[in-house]
Amino acid sequence: MRQTQGFTIVELMVTTLIFAVILVGMYSALLAGQSAWSTTDTQIRLQEALRQTLQRVAKELRESGSNANGVMQVAIADNTGINSTDVLTFSVPMCVCSNIPIDNNGDVANWGAPLSWGKTNCPSDITLAANGKISICHLPPGNPNNGQDLEVAPAALDAHLSHGDWLGSCTACSIAGNKFVEYAINANNQLLRRVRNSVNTLVKEETISENVTGFQAVFSADQNVVTLTVTALANTTQNRQITVSRVLNVRLKNK
Repeated sequence: MRQTQGFTIVELMVTTLIFAVILVGMYSALLAGQSAWSTTDTQIRLQEALRQTLQRVAKELRESGSNANGVMQVAIADNTGINSTDVLTFSVPMCVCSNIPIDNNGDVANWGAPLSWGKTNCPSDITLAANGKISICHLPPGNPNNGQDLEVAPAALDAHLSHGDWLGSCTACSIAGNKFVEYAINANNQLLRRVRNSVNTLVKEETISENVTGFQAVFSADQNVVTLTVTALANTTQNRQITVSRVLNVRLKNK
């Protein structure tokens, strides 16, 4: 009779141990790969969010600069925000009552703050009525509070605009006292866009970006460029904190 031989207990234990080591190695590799993927995904999302944030701030900021007297319309309050972040405040050229923002000398006539991002209250074009004239609101000299709706010839438009008349109906105009756009971080790590009036009263506030932990703005030596640095923080699916920063140089147009 043939004698059948099996595994000894020692052999089974060794085999089980080897198999367990292989499984642990495979599981560790899986966890490492998952962690790396989660980290990369979080970094990409933060980078894209910061890119969009910087582009949005920069598009508005670059319209600022100095007025006709050389007074800078951009102010940076260093380390006065949440967690020693900066507070950036500025004004941009505005079309008050649809008037163009440039005066006859080529200087900015009106500095202010759009209530909504990207809106400067400027008309996209001038529309002629059926009779070939343009509708304006005329402010009589000496009695500017008694606006009158008029239609004028295109050749007379510049003369009217130069002394304070504006395009469109008198009832359609709202001369906003909004003077300053402000970007700052709140306690919830949100980058906020605020609009303040001439006495610094808050008029409107909206959230621009989430998870922002750092916001710095620095003038160049000649004050022609503002360097913006924004930092964001988020957790991966493994609850690992990822911090990303982006920098953008913004050249001021109106200098």
